[in-house]
Amino acid sequence: MSGDGKLYVKSACLVCRNKTYFCSYCDGVGFVFVEASDKSVSRWLAQLTEERKETIIKEAAEKQEAKE
Repeated sequence: MSGDGKLYVKSACLVCRNKTYFCSYCDGVGFVFVEASDKSVSRWLAQLTEERKETIIKEAAEKQEAKE
């Protein structure tokens, strides 16, 4: 996650299709970081267990309180 509130996910490079040769878009292992959309984050959250969701929400609330 970056300081501007954006979340990034690691994905297979669409240019070299995750082959092990180097291209100018990926990290040399065949992966690239892309910004996760709100929809992607929502889908990810929906598949979590209730316990894990509660843990994430609790940690986020604690970090928010620490900022204030």
